Amino acid sequence: MRRVHLLLLALLLPGLLLAGCGGGAAPAPAPAPAPAVEEAAPAVEEAAPAVEEAAPAAEEAAPAAEEAAPAAVASDFTAPGAFANDPNSGLDFNLADFEAAYGVKIEKFNESPMLAAKVAAGELPPVEERLPENPVVSIPLEEIGKYGGELHWVEYTIDYDHYLRHVNQVSLLELVPEKGTARYKWMGGKIMPGVFESWTVSDDATTFTFTIRKGLKWSDGEPVTSEDIRYCIEDVLLNAELTPVVPTWLNFANQPTKFEVVDEYTVKFTFAQPYGFFLPQLVNWAWDSMLRPAHYFKKFHTKYTPLEDLIPLIEKAELTADDWARWYLTVDVNRSDGEYQRRTDPYRDMPVLQPYMWESEPQQGEFIMVRNPYFYKVDPMGNQLPYIDKVSRSLVTDLEVENLKIMSGETDLQCQFTRLSDYPVFAQNKEKGGYELLALPAWQDQLLIFPFNLDPADEVLGGIIRDKRFRQALSLAIDREEVRKSIFLDFGTPSAFAPVEGSPWYKDEFRDAYAEYDVERANQILDEMGLKWDDAKQFRLRPDGQRLVLPIDYYDVTPPATPGGELVREFWRDIGVDAQVKQVNGQFYWQMRGANETVGTIWWANGLSPADTVFVSSFLMTPSWWDWFNSLGTQGKEPQDPEAVKLMDLYRQLEAATSEEERVRLGIEIFENHKENVWIIGTVAGAPVPFIYNKDLGNIGIAKDREYYTISVLELSEQFYWKK
Repeated sequence: MRRVHLLLLALLLPGLLLAGCGGGAAPAPAPAPAPAVEEAAPAVEEAAPAVEEAAPAAEEAAPAAEEAAPAAVASDFTAPGAFANDPNSGLDFNLADFEAAYGVKIEKFNESPMLAAKVAAGELPPVEERLPENPVVSIPLEEIGKYGGELHWVEYTIDYDHYLRHVNQVSLLELVPEKGTARYKWMGGKIMPGVFESWTVSDDATTFTFTIRKGLKWSDGEPVTSEDIRYCIEDVLLNAELTPVVPTWLNFANQPTKFEVVDEYTVKFTFAQPYGFFLPQLVNWAWDSMLRPAHYFKKFHTKYTPLEDLIPLIEKAELTADDWARWYLTVDVNRSDGEYQRRTDPYRDMPVLQPYMWESEPQQGEFIMVRNPYFYKVDPMGNQLPYIDKVSRSLVTDLEVENLKIMSGETDLQCQFTRLSDYPVFAQNKEKGGYELLALPAWQDQLLIFPFNLDPADEVLGGIIRDKRFRQALSLAIDREEVRKSIFLDFGTPSAFAPVEGSPWYKDEFRDAYAEYDVERANQILDEMGLKWDDAKQFRLRPDGQRLVLPIDYYDVTPPATPGGELVREFWRDIGVDAQVKQVNGQFYWQMRGANETVGTIWWANGLSPADTVFVSSFLMTPSWWDWFNSLGTQGKEPQDPEAVKLMDLYRQLEAATSEEERVRLGIEIFENHKENVWIIGTVAGAPVPFIYNKDLGNIGIAKDREYYTISVLELSEQFYWKK
């Protein structure tokens, strides 16, 4: 077995964007505020990077600390821009590895004045007692920051927050931020330590051992131990009453995963078959995928607390004693990610591991969160992170109101759902709004795609959609050059739903498959299918004589959805398909999807990687197939198309593959499957998005030069600071 320590050498990502309040006190012995970043809007054509490297084998993910080549000299740590050219900028080290790599020793830890006041008042222990024995040392993107202030953004999704899931998130293992990699790609990049201090992987990728950093604490000061993992797995995830369907990773290849507690901080998982993809998966798993604050949740679990003691709480929720499991799941929910803001009273006191914890809800859909005094990261000067004391959001009604808030300077950070078409107006109002504007690569490889439900309730329509010729014709009918010009301001590359250039699975033939604009050929294909025109030759008819109507229901997931949907609707009318494009409420959409009442929709592609089961290797928008895939055939319906079954099987092989070469081979096979089947219709790849941040925020501007994805910047938010 190989010991994987945590570190890597790679350049990193930009700082981030923060919020609304100004100034703060400098953490001792931090330097004076760095000069403001002067360069504002980058050339848009520099925005969209290509994925540069394939997924490394899990065992090769984290090179030893001694391989790092630091550029910053300890005596210069407090200089403005000290880390901007450091090859480790943006990386996380374990303390011991940092001290070995840089030849320094952190003798003293420092804290925010907000927390120092609580220590002085006897409300908190000293910072040295709040940090783990081996804290994470985060190398700044540019420079040491200073404490204080609040980071504010706006969002128009009331029951979810698309910033919080990045700004306030920690993973079991972290991904090195660099050009072309993002955790939503599921493959690629290098792995760093996170909640887990270290890990080992057996040569056959069946046994994985993880060690929690000793002294790590929950936000209430209680220690994090193996018991928190054991409770999560044995008492929640393997409790049939609470989790009827066992997660795939605990029943890999339809065989129970062996779980062992090795000691107070170490656990081991043994899979019946090789699971080479397990380690890369953890990069995208929030801490609560495997951990729960057991000391907190045991108070609500009947294994540890008598049911009669819980009945008053259950009845307060208007449930009965028979509903214990249902009630428990209203408490043990929304622990992290963008759902954390949905936690409700009286359970908002749940301990967490992320940088910020719940403080208040000024009104419905809004929140203020305050720094976690036990957060486990520090900077190279020993200053406990994050620098900024609070984060907050306001709720707006829609994207247009959001844009007004941006241009009037009422938000410190926006990049989710910002539209490239609005870039010019953002640029015009930059000085008035007091913000900087970057065009950064969207983490989504395509911002406008058209997935389908291949097993809809309408059986006649289902038969048409499952015929790959129909999907091929729809794809050929789209003028992607027009989409690129009208929607993406001439940026990006016309493309089928295919890997982006530079990825290990890329081929020109994947990009070009049925992606040329050829209405004549599209009509010929539909004629061959027997889909006749009506008497007016306006629309085609289904085999049952009804007009061929293709419902496309969507909600505002992706910014180009509305203009893109309207444009593509007209293209499809040219081949006689009546695409009825309709925007609906997000909650209503998922209700429709759950009831199998959707047919087509508009979305974005995450990372166009074979590891993406949402769109690439499985079928989220086909509920019956999705359930069959995720339950390993025990629920849902086996796909009627053998090619869909083959696609899912290729993904299962990918999960087990133990070498990069094998993963690349299988990934190419997966996209070969997509090439002819056109499971999803793509449009344009590699378009950038506007990234707006307050001009007084530090550790962000360098993102432009490094071509980081927007979310990679957000995920370094603990480094953001107010320069004045």
